[in-house]
Amino acid sequence: MFIVGIGVYAFTSSQLSEQKITVAAVTADDPGSLAGKPVAGPFTALAQVNAIKHHIASATGGLTYGELGNVATADGQTYNKDLTAEQSTDGQAHKAGDPLSAADAKTYAARDTAQQGSFLQASLLVSVIAFGVAVLIMGLGLMFIVISVALVSMNRAKLRRE
Repeated sequence: MFIVGIGVYAFTSSQLSEQKITVAAVTADDPGSLAGKPVAGPFTALAQVNAIKHHIASATGGLTYGELGNVATADGQTYNKDLTAEQSTDGQAHKAGDPLSAADAKTYAARDTAQQGSFLQASLLVSVIAFGVAVLIMGLGLMFIVISVALVSMNRAKLRRE
């Protein structure tokens, strides 16, 4: 089991390394201690998740994908439904099929950015979970080795007494 855990850890690390992802700086003033390093382990993956989270918040004004309204068609060019002035980000009513206003086009772009960033975060968090499972497997393997050695030692001691 211990060897399987090492294999899972190494496999996950190699898969992440093949993506050639580098940890992005969170901000220019506070880039983070892992900024610029390749994403190849759980700590660099979490650092990249935090950088993505910060950049999504900057691009969307702190709103998440779910909080950004879906008012555009898939191509991002026209409205997908009738909107009242209260529902629109530009404060004007719009009909389905009308071209997006500049304000609503910006919201559409922010929503797309939030969606892609969320996908990246989820993918990186899955790798962090895989690293955790690998360490768990290694720990269980090591525990079984220690228990086995202890049981064998106890059995040998018992046989010597007899």
